[in-house]
Amino acid sequence: MELTTQQIKQYRDNGYLLIRNLFSPAEVAVMLNEMGKVIQEDCPRRILEKNGAVRSFFAPESGSEIFNSVIRSGRLVAPAMQLIGEEVYLHQSKINSKYAMVGDWWEWHQDYTFWKQDDGMPEPDVLTAMIFLNDVNEFNGPMLMIPGSHKSGVLDGGERNLQESEESWFTKYRNSTSYMSALTSDLKYTLSQQAVMHWAERNGIVSGTGPKGTVLFFHGNLFHASSNNLSPWDRHTFLISYNSVRNTLPVLDNPRPEFIASRNFEPLPVAVAETVL
Repeated sequence: MELTTQQIKQYRDNGYLLIRNLFSPAEVAVMLNEMGKVIQEDCPRRILEKNGAVRSFFAPESGSEIFNSVIRSGRLVAPAMQLIGEEVYLHQSKINSKYAMVGDWWEWHQDYTFWKQDDGMPEPDVLTAMIFLNDVNEFNGPMLMIPGSHKSGVLDGGERNLQESEESWFTKYRNSTSYMSALTSDLKYTLSQQAVMHWAERNGIVSGTGPKGTVLFFHGNLFHASSNNLSPWDRHTFLISYNSVRNTLPVLDNPRPEFIASRNFEPLPVAVAETVL
């Protein structure tokens, strides 16, 4: 798949590009079925909500040929290469589960802040492809974005200090590893109200909606968030973060786990065949 000049311009101007129906309903049904199996595994790659529901499941491709093939699809790798401007490798992948009536929020943040601060990623030459596994509407917790906010650079407000007054199971769970605070609903690095207000008043806020099979490509510095899912409809997504091969992670004394920040910097080939499932 090859993006048009106009699509590339849209991405560079806005920090995101929404492509509807990039995957067929039949392909999405296979991915959704596979997700139901994968997230049952009780392991460190599975992250829980405060209510006990699954929030995220990292690196599902490590046990799934289906998700592995999706990551390597030419429909994703080729556009990622065009938007970044060179070859890419897989930095991170995860399933985000936002179940009807219980799916929790994601606060305003920039992805690259985590990858810079916690993994040492040199530059924000990285993007994420989010595949909609359900129809996403204005009610089931769509991703909110501020167009053009990726041009702000990295806004480093420092690590937040959460005041936890009780030793609940979630507090203990959140503190069980050094990296968990970057993955739960109380994010380690968030954007200030002033920063969000500045860019929202300038460019507005948009929501990423579309039918299942839609793919949303978004820049590592884009301001984004999502609200609780109070609707009766699930909103599950599969997110693949592609990083430039010139932007690899440095050697660290105590790096985050491989399933969060991959150190396999081998470039992904552009698949010839378009059938991935």
